Amino acid sequence: MHDERGGTVLNAFLAITKQATTDLNAPKITLCQAIQNPSDKGKDKAALYEQVIQGHKSAWQLKGQQEWYQARFDQYKQALEANLSLSRINEFVMKNVSPLLVGHGGVSALETSLTLHRIYGVPYIPGTAIKGLAAHYCHHVLGNENSDFLADHAYYTALFGSQDQAGYICFHDAWVTSHLIGSALVQDVMTPHHQAYNAIQLQKLGPKMDAAPRDDDDPIPLPFLAVKVSSHFRFMLTCAIDGLEEVQTKQWLNIAEEIVVHALEHEGIGGKTNAGYGLMVRVTGE
Repeated sequence: MHDERGGTVLNAFLAITKQATTDLNAPKITLCQAIQNPSDKGKDKAALYEQVIQGHKSAWQLKGQQEWYQARFDQYKQALEANLSLSRINEFVMKNVSPLLVGHGGVSALETSLTLHRIYGVPYIPGTAIKGLAAHYCHHVLGNENSDFLADHAYYTALFGSQDQAGYICFHDAWVTSHLIGSALVQDVMTPHHQAYNAIQLQKLGPKMDAAPRDDDDPIPLPFLAVKVSSHFRFMLTCAIDGLEEVQTKQWLNIAEEIVVHALEHEGIGGKTNAGYGLMVRVTGE
């Protein structure tokens, strides 16, 4: 991305994966510093993340940036509509009601990760993650009510496919919406206790054992990036299977949409869902 003067502005993905890739004026903390100073109890990482969050916010407040991003999404949608009728596309918006951590366990120089678009530097939810969540919910929840929704049974196979055939539904990446894009990133922290003890590997134990964990062990804060609560994401489902009538196509799309919505509302998506992260609700009128 470029500002109105032609200069490069911050891309959050590059800022947490590459060294010296932004034009921030004399950044206080570089990526290398945040990685190479493990004894500061996460202070350098926290400073780097705050730097990235503020740079991301400033970049998307520049004149024309949100409009440019919206135009890219519209272009993507128009390409779909050029090949599919509107009855073969379902579009809906959802917002997260708890922090969102998609890609939290991915490979990262900073120990924890967050899925950010490589070109736009914004958070998004990969279609593969959406499909995986929907398939899990379909089998484990709906399958208990109707056996056709169990894996390898009729409805499940129609929606998600099998090794031998493609499913009816294509789950596209969910894009964060343009009007809230600048405020989508936030810093969170977890404080694991007894890190040295929990890292013990039996096969590598030496003659000198580490001390057992104690209540007065010092927790080590671990900062990480998350998607801020109330960020809006635009979901798209399509059906390009030949041989289905328009009415049937819309029925399958509506079923898939309801599965995605209920799975996000009740199960959540991404990391730390057992702690309440990743829950979303439908947004109407957008």
